Amino acid sequence: MASQNAKKKGTAAEPKYPLGLLLPIIAVLSVIPLITYMYSYETKLGKFEWYTSQTSAVDFFLHTKLIWFLVACACMIFCLVYMIFADEQKAAWCKILIPLAIYCGISFISALASSNRDFCFSGIYEQFEPVWALMGYCLTAYYCFFIMRTEAAVKRIMPWFVAGITVMVLLGLSQALKHDFFRTSLGQKLMTPSTYKGGPLKFNFEEGRTYLSLYNPNYVGFYVCLIVPILVGLIFAFKKVWAKIGCAVLIVSLMLILFASQSRAGILAVIFSLIVMLLCMRKVFIKNIKIVIAAIAVFIVAFIGINVANQGILLDRMKSMFSTEAEYHPLSEITTNDDNVSIVYNNETLIIKCTQDANGTDQFSLTDKSGKEVAFALNEDSSSYVINDERFPFSFSSIRSDSFNGYQITIDDKTWYFTNMMKENDSTFYTYGPGGAIMKLTKQTKSLSFLENHLHFANMRGYIWARTLPLLKKYFLLGSGPDTFIIAFPNNDLVGLYNSGHINEIITKPHCTLMQIGVQTGVISLIAWLVFFIWYLVSSLKLYWKHDFSGYLPKIGVSIFVGVIGYLIISLTNDSCIAVAPVFYAVTGMGLGINYKLKKDQKETGTAQIKEVAK
Repeated sequence: MASQNAKKKGTAAEPKYPLGLLLPIIAVLSVIPLITYMYSYETKLGKFEWYTSQTSAVDFFLHTKLIWFLVACACMIFCLVYMIFADEQKAAWCKILIPLAIYCGISFISALASSNRDFCFSGIYEQFEPVWALMGYCLTAYYCFFIMRTEAAVKRIMPWFVAGITVMVLLGLSQALKHDFFRTSLGQKLMTPSTYKGGPLKFNFEEGRTYLSLYNPNYVGFYVCLIVPILVGLIFAFKKVWAKIGCAVLIVSLMLILFASQSRAGILAVIFSLIVMLLCMRKVFIKNIKIVIAAIAVFIVAFIGINVANQGILLDRMKSMFSTEAEYHPLSEITTNDDNVSIVYNNETLIIKCTQDANGTDQFSLTDKSGKEVAFALNEDSSSYVINDERFPFSFSSIRSDSFNGYQITIDDKTWYFTNMMKENDSTFYTYGPGGAIMKLTKQTKSLSFLENHLHFANMRGYIWARTLPLLKKYFLLGSGPDTFIIAFPNNDLVGLYNSGHINEIITKPHCTLMQIGVQTGVISLIAWLVFFIWYLVSSLKLYWKHDFSGYLPKIGVSIFVGVIGYLIISLTNDSCIAVAPVFYAVTGMGLGINYKLKKDQKETGTAQIKEVAK
């Protein structure tokens, strides 16, 4: 009957996509983010000198998600082939997808050209975001664009999306209320195989801090800032009161979960994105001003409540985020050379030479940069040497043991170990790093002076960014390869790691999606990626700034636009992750499809009006 009425009116009824074609999208939006399962593997990083002796690791939140995401991508390809060739639907395309396709192509070429190709295709320790995942993101965006160009498709997907959000909210509330489902016996049984014989699982985050099923509390910010605007849009799009109330409850719950995660960037991103939404939908919000005031009040009360419950930690973390106090670190450089170790302390250089006599006893020679000898003597109990020069308040001594032969130097209560006897047929100097790693210490390329002087900026991201920026020049064209940031980063910079508070750590991610892309797949791919999203944001702003939001699709479209803004803001301080990135690209594809539909309708309406005037 509906199709007959449509024909009488001279319009074509919108196609209602079968549920089977929507299943891959449902999986990406609602099921895959929840998957959490134990995966034991060999890191294969033992060949790198900065890596510890532990070659095996366990993952719960990333690898299994990757596998099922790739399965969903394979289903998308099958569905596209079916729709285009069997169902004879026209392959949809728009110019805005060109830079995304370029990014996808360069990512694959980068993987092929990488010297660490195996990791590019299989994934790496604590990341598992290989080239297949990057290409899968692009495919997901296109598939959602292809499907979500009708109101019927969007309406049919939303209940499934909200169902997945609801399960995630229940999980997050259990964590915020210190009854984490994953810490229960049932939760741990679901996370581990039946053959697992180990004891209770240990968790890295304190009780009461939310991380959902997304690996890290930082990614809670990603998820919440993407989802909350969509739920706000659904409140205005739904007609039934119970559906509106349900969305409101989910929004309040998500904000509580966000506050409990202590994701400062997430809180700021949500606030900024909702302000943008308020401006775009100003006429709609003015009509519902009481609801807006109530929502703001709830936000403030929830923030204060969580802050008080956690002894003021939220405000403290927000304040520390903007701390820009300059730092000074006396120890600025150590290099291990062929026949000596060079130490720069308070801009003064000490060169320590160590040789062994016929009896294997260490013979030390200390000089400054000009070649002048630096005096030293045994301390009172003859256990070590003390340098008799106020420029270098160090002590040092020889070490002989079953595990290490060399000498140690104590600088500002931190002991450093050096050796020229631990490498076969190699008498040059090395340091003895975390986990027994024997490595070279080299001179590091300096970055922006602000970052060099603020290593603890943005929760110690200052140091990571300072060492990452020079890599953009080094890997400008094709990058180091997808998922190889841990290899590209100078993890042998033990002095920088020590000064920035990352001592005994291995830096696996840059905490910035833009830097992550630039280093791994090259600056050219980063430009293409930025062009795609800037294009989407600008076109969306033009579309929604003066829109009347009279229908269903505009409300969903603007909410997606705002959610993408929030996600991109957090991307400045956090990296892409397989736990939440597929949802982001799926939502972005939905936004593209909705924009495409609305623009097409506007054009058809404009053409019809012109014809009517002509008559």
